[in-house]
Amino acid sequence: MSKVYKFSKKDKNRYRKVYRYIRKKPVFEYCSSSEFELVSGFVEFENTAGPVTYTFPSTVSFQLDPVATVTSVDSLSNNSADVNAFISSINASSISISVSVPFSGRVHFIVIGQD
Repeated sequence: MSKVYKFSKKDKNRYRKVYRYIRKKPVFEYCSSSEFELVSGFVEFENTAGPVTYTFPSTVSFQLDPVATVTSVDSLSNNSADVNAFISSINASSISISVSVPFSGRVHFIVIGQD
């Protein structure tokens, strides 16, 4: 099951008709026909394979289990980010991330609600 969130670009300076000699520069905003929630961030790994759990903020309320993607990053410049990062478990309140071998660095994640 998938859901597509389509955004349209609107010029905020064009909401009313004002005919000036010099036109203002456009200020764009992106609008969607439906709401969605997105959480992005990272977790730190220090010579461990995990799982490391990240609990979502209380302002985020997923009704269904969200979908996520994770990527390992060599944040310490020690050439150790050549690992497979994967999601051990995910539910409406937290995500657990593991890696294939112990390493030190960051794993970035993006979580999108599918409500």
